[in-house]
Amino acid sequence: MISDIQLCSRFIDTLDWICQVLIRHSDDFNIALVRIAYGDDNSLGEAYGAPEALRQLSSLTHDLQNSFRRSDLVGREGTDFWILFPYTRVTDNVYDKLMDVIQGSAHTNLNIVEREIAIFELPVIYTKALVKPDSASSLLKHLKSNQAELASHVFRLANI
Repeated sequence: MISDIQLCSRFIDTLDWICQVLIRHSDDFNIALVRIAYGDDNSLGEAYGAPEALRQLSSLTHDLQNSFRRSDLVGREGTDFWILFPYTRVTDNVYDKLMDVIQGSAHTNLNIVEREIAIFELPVIYTKALVKPDSASSLLKHLKSNQAELASHVFRLANI
């Protein structure tokens, strides 16, 4: 659990820095932010009980971090997982990489709830934004509340 907090702290610190860079240089900085929402805040707790759901979510944070490249960072906010994904437009396909990791996940028992996945291309968002979020918390809040307009891809994985 402590290492879960450390991973999330590193994610937030890095995202704070990225927000500041994107305010000044959004054209030269390719990074995606992926949100994986595991149901609502109560669905996993109701299915497994709160302690087991928390253990599963914490374990999934580490599994996701280990499944991606070292340059990708994973953070968790409740039942939402956020993944920072630096990319090059020519060689990286964020969607394909994400699907490979999710389908190979050892946490198939978490598939009991529907997962909504959204991919945000941060440079595009910062280029078009009138007000540019200057911190990780304000960016995450902005993306969650405006997901339909800001996400480049949104898809759902049904529960089994």
